[in-house]
Amino acid sequence: MSSAGDDFVRILMTLTSDVEWFDSLVVLQRTTLQEAGASPDAVDHDRLSRHSERLSLEAAEMVAHARHALDQLRRLSEGSSRARSGS
Repeated sequence: MSSAGDDFVRILMTLTSDVEWFDSLVVLQRTTLQEAGASPDAVDHDRLSRHSERLSLEAAEMVAHARHALDQLRRLSEGSSRARSGS
């Protein structure tokens, strides 16, 4: 059985990994847009659209993961509060 501290670390590591992944997608999108701005005649609009859609989907998924992580952290906090108060 894992302790609340172990659960806390696991939740934060997962959340950190999600944020790092999303950040890499944002960097990719930014680079793509900068390249498109530098040579607008050579823009692959389909590629830009696909990247934008993927970024939107990943953002929605990351928000869902963050909400889940916050719920887990709240439950851990409530559990440790009850344990300290002897309830």
